[in-house]
Order: sequence, then structure tokens, then C-alpha cells
Amino acid sequence: MKVICAKDELIKGLLTVSPITPSKSSLPVLSNFLFQAQSDKIRLSSTDLEIAVKCNVKAEIEQEGAITIPTKRFTDIIREMHDDAQIEISADDSNQINIKSGKAKFNLMGIAAAEFPVIPEFPKENNFTVKTDIFASMIKKTSFAASKDPQRYILNGIYTLIEDETLKMVSTDGRRLAYISVKGIGAKVKAKAIVPTKAVNDILRLISSEIKAEGIKVGLSENLVAVEFDDIILTSVLIEGLFPNYEQVIPKKTVFKVELRTQETLKAVKQMALLTNEKSAADRSSAVKFAFGGNLLTISASTAGLGSGDVEIPIEYKEDPIEISFNPAFIKDVLQNMEEEAVSFEFSDALNPAIISPQKDKDYLCVVMPMRV
Repeated sequence: MKVICAKDELIKGLLTVSPITPSKSSLPVLSNFLFQAQSDKIRLSSTDLEIAVKCNVKAEIEQEGAITIPTKRFTDIIREMHDDAQIEISADDSNQINIKSGKAKFNLMGIAAAEFPVIPEFPKENNFTVKTDIFASMIKKTSFAASKDPQRYILNGIYTLIEDETLKMVSTDGRRLAYISVKGIGAKVKAKAIVPTKAVNDILRLISSEIKAEGIKVGLSENLVAVEFDDIILTSVLIEGLFPNYEQVIPKKTVFKVELRTQETLKAVKQMALLTNEKSAADRSSAVKFAFGGNLLTISASTAGLGSGDVEIPIEYKEDPIEISFNPAFIKDVLQNMEEEAVSFEFSDALNPAIISPQKDKDYLCVVMPMRV
């Protein structure tokens, strides 16, 4: 095998696949990425046996072949090459890899390509295309609410459904929930899956790396999700199990509805969060209080031995006074993902969940459980 390629093209490919390489593994070959020289391009592949990613790199192929290369060591070497460098990479039957650029030469030991795990193919059925910006936005607006508790494995991802040309995403950790739907996807597909948060984060990472594709092709099979764009394919195993009935969590009716200015409320919550004990998320010292009354929302916090404070926000509220306490981190996460200037804050009392949604977008909402203090 022998190829010649530009440093910038190779680095772009390495930045795509290297984050998937596990830092520790009982299988030595998983610390490597698969390097395949074929036709007029190089294909780079990496996997941790749950998530896999493949991408293409432009190159001059003098001799086709394949080998696996130590990911971190190879990436560090290529980073140190001159920015405009042309890099020659070759490998022989003894799995020795030779790297040349200018007067610099390196030798690394690889592992035979035959030992690299087989990466699943993109599903031929149950696939659809969605606009890149819409797909990325849906993920961002739901992923923060997914559980990080390994004991609640079924909640460690985004529940994704598509039917009647509508794509929905839902996530929850049992104390909050985020739901979003987009109609008119234009796909005659019906499927549902729980996509792991780890895979979701990798999809977002790849989308944000200056991709050019206007649309992302998404494929779902019984135990696999795949996304494809800009010569990049990411596949991930799905979380097995039955996602809870999220529709039962969303309150059907609420008693009060208040309009809040998004950034003004977010700023006040951030200020009061400074006076809470974030390490004790279950007790009252971690809560901020929302007090509604007299056309004012007073957001306050008080922690013994730390201090207290409050911020007053003018609102339209003429009902009886009511106080509700929330984990400030939950409210911050919600408001930071609201793109409109105003949000609707709906609630019934201090014990039942509140709904926060954009004032004009009824296809996105978040449910937050109050704290009992």
C-alpha cells in the first residue's frame, strides 16, 4: 500500500474518526483506525464496537491496500507536519507503516486490516432525509434532558419516532422532559428507536464541523441507527427496551399561564443559582424559588451559611400568590434552548409539573418537576 495526500485533508479525516477510538480497550485493534487505500481516495474508519464512523479523504493512490494504524500516535505525528505538507504513507506485509514528509520519516507498527471489526452497513430500508439545521436543532433541544444515570439505562438516550411524515424526539431523566416534533419530513417511513446520548453527541460534533450538506440521511433498523452526510457515515447500536409513555408525563391541563422574557428570566435564574448548593441537588439548598403575585415574578434563593438574594421581574399575573421551587440547572437548560424572545410558563400548583414552551412554537415543550422544599 502506498498513498500521497495533503496534511489538511488527512487531519480533517482524523478529526472525524479519532474521537470514536476508545482510550482503553481489551482489544488492541480498537486503539487503531482502519486505513483503506482504494481507487482515488482513502477511507478511514474507527469503532468502539457500539459506535462506528467512516469518512473519505482525497489522495493519490499509488498502490491499493489496507491496514490499521495506532490512532493517537499517528494523529500526533501528522499534526506536527508542516501545514502545506504532502505526506507519503506506505505499509508492507509485515504491517510496518512508513510516513514521510520532506526530510521527516517515521515508522509505526500497525495491525492487519483483517483483525478490524466489521462495521455495519447503512440500512437500505427505513431511511429518510431531513434538513441538517433542523436535525441538529432537534437534538440540541432534547439531549440535555436525557438521564446520565447508568442504572436508568433506558433513559440514557433520545427516543426518536417517525410516522405520518412527522419526526419526533423525546428525552427524560424522570424529573424533566423535553419534546419536539417537526412535520412534513416527506418520508413514508414508520420507525421508533432510542438513540444513545453518546451517539447523539458524536452526531452533533460531526454536524458542527463545518459540513456542507444541506440534508442528512437517517436510517433506522431493528438495532441500529445510521446517519450519512458529506462522505461521512456514523452508525450506532440502539438502546434496547421500552421507552416510558412520555405522553402521560405532559400535563393535559394547567391552571395558570404566564409569559416570561426568555433572556431576562435566564439571567435571573443564573444569578440566584450562585446562592445555591449545587452539590446537594436533592435538598432545599439547591433550589430557586419562583414566587408569583401582584404582577411580579420574584426569583430567589437562600442557603444557610452562604447567603440569599432575589430578583424581581414584572409580569402579567393577577391571580392568588403562589410559590414554586425548581432545580436551577433544569430551568437554565430549558431557557438556554429556547430561541424565541418570550416563553410560556404554565403551572397548576407547587407540586405538579410545569410546562415551558416557546411563545410561538407549539411543537417544542419542556416539562420540569418542582422541588419539594
